[in-house]
Amino acid sequence: MTIKRPVEAVRGQSLFDFDFPVYVNRARETFALQEHSHDFVEMAYVEEGKGFHYIDDQVVPAGKGDLFYIPVGVSHVFRPADAAAKPLIVYNCVFSLELFDRIIDSHSLLLPAEKADALLAIRSRTTWLRTEGPMADEAGRLMLRLHQEYALRRENRGLMIVTYIIQLLLTLVRSLDEENRGTFAGDDSRMEAATRLIRQHVQNPLSLTDISTKIHIGKRQFNRLIKKATGQTYTDYVHSLQIERCCELLRTTGGKIYEIAEKSGFKDMKHFHAIFKRKLGLSPREYRRRAEQAASVKANAMPEQ
Repeated sequence: MTIKRPVEAVRGQSLFDFDFPVYVNRARETFALQEHSHDFVEMAYVEEGKGFHYIDDQVVPAGKGDLFYIPVGVSHVFRPADAAAKPLIVYNCVFSLELFDRIIDSHSLLLPAEKADALLAIRSRTTWLRTEGPMADEAGRLMLRLHQEYALRRENRGLMIVTYIIQLLLTLVRSLDEENRGTFAGDDSRMEAATRLIRQHVQNPLSLTDISTKIHIGKRQFNRLIKKATGQTYTDYVHSLQIERCCELLRTTGGKIYEIAEKSGFKDMKHFHAIFKRKLGLSPREYRRRAEQAASVKANAMPEQ
């Protein structure tokens, strides 16, 4: 049985200043943030570390240099690969569709139609987008300057922020050519099939032999490809998905810890506690306690409607 992940709806009015529909931050990603969708556009740049981007029912390996575009309504959340590893640091820039439309309108007055349509191609998307590789350094520089401009709150910062947003959008536009040639965000199709099978059977994981047979490659080749696609061995990748499920159940249900472990595919509690502690750096009980505290603080901080 597939467990549907709970998704929180985030509204721009909770983040934006009343006169400027943009919000920028730099965050260390953890397992505490709930998967969410939103009524604004988001660009997210991975500055440091490795992990996974749970986005629109997919699990995408994420690492330094990845720039993501997340349209309105697409649910997503970042997760670190391992609590003991280098932190997963992500810059997030979110802005309203109204601002996006104003940007497109202003450029349509300055540029030939086919040039202005480049931004419209991004605005019209209903699916997420990622650019990586040669453009990573430029995207990183732009996002750093954008974050600094937003944080310093200097005079005329609004116009500077918009210019950086436009440059980041055009970085994404250029990646569309790669997508159209079939190389965009191009995991090997066999690995896409493999990761889909892994997620479907995470409660009762397939053996290495079974999964390599199902996608018609040898075990040695599969081991090499899964490491390239996810940055982890097959076993570590399965454990990451199982611990992710555990965290969701610990946050959203009152189930006993041993029951949650079993529902997540762990048969041995000693092994479960060891993996959980290695991945997150704390015990399941402590994780649940911190999640409850964070939820309580958030609830108390919400303004009355």
